[in-house]
Amino acid sequence: MLIFPKSVDTLSALEIDADKNWQTFGIVNLKELVSGMQRGDILAHDGTRIVKLAPGNIGDEFTSNGPGQPVSWKAPPVMED
Repeated sequence: MLIFPKSVDTLSALEIDADKNWQTFGIVNLKELVSGMQRGDILAHDGTRIVKLAPGNIGDEFTSNGPGQPVSWKAPPVMED
């Protein structure tokens, strides 16, 4: 028997069972992360688990630091003429 979940029109209407046993899927701390989120926070994977990142300074860019390195907020590079 197929069970179809109720449809949602927006991502914000999606309900996630944060208490579910996700076993080996790496979602182990979702409930704690979401309950402590503030405006501007984002979630990223640090290679082991999902972590919360607070907003950077005004003008900072969300930056990849290369394969295997954590993402971070950094000032944009200075462009010389």
